[in-house]
Amino acid sequence: MITDFKVFDHRDSKEKGVTLLSGKGRIFIYLHQHENIEDIYSTITHELIHYCIDKLEEEIDEYEEHDLIFKLQWIDEYVQ
Repeated sequence: MITDFKVFDHRDSKEKGVTLLSGKGRIFIYLHQHENIEDIYSTITHELIHYCIDKLEEEIDEYEEHDLIFKLQWIDEYVQ
């Protein structure tokens, strides 16, 4: 897994990060879309979870995947 930090997204997208699953995998984090360092950490975690879910080779739709990622990132709120 390779993580690249980009200052600008040439695609003119509003995405904070992108996971490319081909090869060993690559994550692009677009710094200009973030407000602070915690937001950057959250995006890195989000994109890494995308990568891990793909490696499970289970069928899961995009909405279920993002719901699962959200719950994993806020696990303290769900466990208590």
